[in-house]
Amino acid sequence: MYHKLEALIPNVTFRHFNTTTSGRRSTAFQVTPQETYCVGEDLVVQVDTFDHLGDRKTYGGDFIRPRLFSGDLGAAVTGVVKDFNNGSYQVHFPLYWAGKVHVHILLFHPSEAVAALWRARLSGQDTAGYEGQFEKLGKNATSHCGFDLDGADGELCEYKDLLDEEAYYCYKAPGFPCESLLNMRVYEFNQFLTNVTEDPKPKCQPGMGSPLPSGYFYRNIWNPTYCNMTSYKTGEDFMRCLQGKKLYLIGDSTLRQFMMHFTEGIKIANYFGYHGRGWSGWDRTLEAINFSKDLYISYKRHGFPLQNPDFYYFKEDLYTSRQIDRCAGGKDTVIIVSLGHHFRHLPVKVFIKRAFNIRRAVERLFIRSPDTKVIIKTENTREMGARPEIQGDFHGYTHYLVLREVFQGVNVGFIDAWDMTVASATAVVHVPGHTFENIMSLAFSFACS
Repeated sequence: MYHKLEALIPNVTFRHFNTTTSGRRSTAFQVTPQETYCVGEDLVVQVDTFDHLGDRKTYGGDFIRPRLFSGDLGAAVTGVVKDFNNGSYQVHFPLYWAGKVHVHILLFHPSEAVAALWRARLSGQDTAGYEGQFEKLGKNATSHCGFDLDGADGELCEYKDLLDEEAYYCYKAPGFPCESLLNMRVYEFNQFLTNVTEDPKPKCQPGMGSPLPSGYFYRNIWNPTYCNMTSYKTGEDFMRCLQGKKLYLIGDSTLRQFMMHFTEGIKIANYFGYHGRGWSGWDRTLEAINFSKDLYISYKRHGFPLQNPDFYYFKEDLYTSRQIDRCAGGKDTVIIVSLGHHFRHLPVKVFIKRAFNIRRAVERLFIRSPDTKVIIKTENTREMGARPEIQGDFHGYTHYLVLREVFQGVNVGFIDAWDMTVASATAVVHVPGHTFENIMSLAFSFACS
């Protein structure tokens, strides 16, 4: 998996800004211009790249995000980029609807930045510092923690999952046993970079896979290219799906959004033992219940690492794979998993290992409870101003490619939130509006198929 990703990274070195790819000087044109196209055809756009001096680029590797849209129709789709590795690209846009369309091709990072970001991510695991807090008999002490500590600064405490062999470490605080580690926080970041007719489609169900592009927006409704999605908007819509079920949300705050939607938005369940609202108590494990409809919902973090500058209680945290192993499963059990945003600053091998461990846990679950519904949600795009070496979308895109590969052929529902948020030009980590509604609809189309 790692070598597949590495093969996509250009082997170039940043020498001067003027020799990097310039979006303003680069050109785009239709490969086979036509006055009109038919629904079902492809619109092919060629991009030829130039640097800021106007010289033709002779290698590829630029991070390009293309979309085709009709604003008045609320319609949008992403394009598939073919890199010729000579400075030219072709972008294939499938035409799913009738009407006037606009092409938008965003040069997110030039190839020189892509190569620099990749090198920075591989150069070490110190883009984020973690601090653990030990507590004993009313006293506390802090020490440095991380995935790869060399022990040069003292005795190490190892916190290892024996089954999956994932481990992180903290320097042992003097006078405190390793078992007294209770809280964790991220404390420092180091910078490394200064009218459409369609063929009948089946209902969305797990195991279908996800092509590219996986769908398109039309009148602000997501239309998967491979299945028919059910629209879930009202509380009644969701209760028809979820009555009598147990729903486990395991991941980051983009899944906590689901919990907030159910309890504070459409109000189909009430929090149990929690009286906050919004993002307060972000580190809490949350439970919600609807007794009359026999519905149970839980949200739990995916475990270390989590990016937050404040200490948070993590003694009860478990890796996603271990949470899945503890779940009995069954026909009335739905598990939705998401991870990625909190891994963007770490070497990608950490994320790859975590993803494969989750896959193995899902496979173990299917052996004992094959009728359990499991859904994998990819990362979505986030703020354009996010620091590229820490939270940037290029790293999120590599995670997206990993999840597509790792869960290929597994009987899970696959929410391509990356494709959806690129198509809708969303640049907010907690996706708003109709894009969020469509992510929810696709998730529960899989859950209740």
